[in-house]
Amino acid sequence: MKFSKKLVSLFFILSVFACSYKYDGDNAIINNIIDSQNYQGEISDLIGYALLTIFLFFIIGYFGNKKKGK
Repeated sequence: MKFSKKLVSLFFILSVFACSYKYDGDNAIINNIIDSQNYQGEISDLIGYALLTIFLFFIIGYFGNKKKGK
């Protein structure tokens, strides 16, 4: 039991450090890659894709249950 608590706390601490990492270098290649991965409106697009996926699963589930209930 103690080992699992230590393992969970170690994982949490490492995750916090990994998420707070900031690259301060001036490498042109890495800067271009970072700029190409982040675009304006990325978060709103991801939220839209997530809602669309959830909506489609509800539609599939509705028709699946309707067909199963026959």
